Amino acid sequence: MIWRRLLLSAALLIAAVLAFLYWPGLPLALDTPPELHLSVAESFGPEAGATANVVGIEPFMETLDYATPERFEAKLRGYLDAARSRGWLSANTIVMFPEHVGTWLVAANQKPRALRAGSTASAMIPIIAWNLPSFLKNYYLFHDADRAAAAVFRSRAEDVATMTGDIFGRLAHDYGVHIVAGSTLLMTAGIYDGDALSYGHGPLYNASFMFGPDGRPVEDAVRKVHPIPSETGFTTKGRPDLLPVFKAAGRTVGVLVCADSWFEDTTKVLADQGADLLLVPSFLTGPWDAPWGGYVNDTPESDAWRGDIGRISEGEAWQKYALPAQAAAHNIRWGMNVFLKGNIWELKGDGHALVVADGVLHTGTAGADTGAIYNLWLP
Repeated sequence: MIWRRLLLSAALLIAAVLAFLYWPGLPLALDTPPELHLSVAESFGPEAGATANVVGIEPFMETLDYATPERFEAKLRGYLDAARSRGWLSANTIVMFPEHVGTWLVAANQKPRALRAGSTASAMIPIIAWNLPSFLKNYYLFHDADRAAAAVFRSRAEDVATMTGDIFGRLAHDYGVHIVAGSTLLMTAGIYDGDALSYGHGPLYNASFMFGPDGRPVEDAVRKVHPIPSETGFTTKGRPDLLPVFKAAGRTVGVLVCADSWFEDTTKVLADQGADLLLVPSFLTGPWDAPWGGYVNDTPESDAWRGDIGRISEGEAWQKYALPAQAAAHNIRWGMNVFLKGNIWELKGDGHALVVADGVLHTGTAGADTGAIYNLWLP
């Protein structure tokens, strides 16, 4: 009798665990189109005599925007339509989205429970459950410092790579522009046969791509060289000597993913290849006006920056050490840095766009609570 009770208790416990893991959650309300929360649109540089332009988009992303690839694409189209209505899109336009805008497609087409979760950690539970064989294979095959997070992203890497390529390629084609697709966490990021953005098993990179007006990715992936501590547990460093430049809109374009814009080793590689326009997609989760805590993880050779720790704000440090400073040091007179905004689970984006127009720095007015689009006219 006692054994029967124990077996029944064990069966009930297993049933409860399985119910917890595989309960899909309540249906999502996806009938209404995604909201843009767009309240800032600013333009810099003279339009007269301009031969090209850069449009930087700071989308205000919410967790439900990642429910399906169709909803994600509709959200981005809303910002592109807003830019087109202002006359900012043409055959000589480069559009840039921010860092990690594509990373959270890891939740696309998953059960509603993942999208309703209160944090990224709790969202991973149903994603793991519904992709368990792939998760377990990647968990035991690779030995990243953060094996669980790495295995989650690897288990969805093929689908995320396909969605990223399809969506941004279609947007570039439909609007007839070049697009810097922010960044996405992908396995073996690159451009392979058939324009695939990943070929399968291997290291995870925080990677950006440029898509041409024909809808195809060009050159190679831009793999982040200086991951920040929140990424290092599952992200592999790219090599600065492999950073590509792109020919677009009559310019030689260099792309630096977020923290890479703070370093000489990355900027110099692009400058040596003739880059005359720097584009920086970023994602900042700390407050823009908080005291600066200094470089994290990687640090430059000089220690001169240490005197500014706690003395200047995060935003002032971005202006003093990142894109504006690196562009000036390498005589690059044009550039733009945009930030991902919104509320994605517990992650809240902040930051103010930085625009370098003929060597002059402009700061965007949109902070953490709104989406924005910025235009830079190029001679």
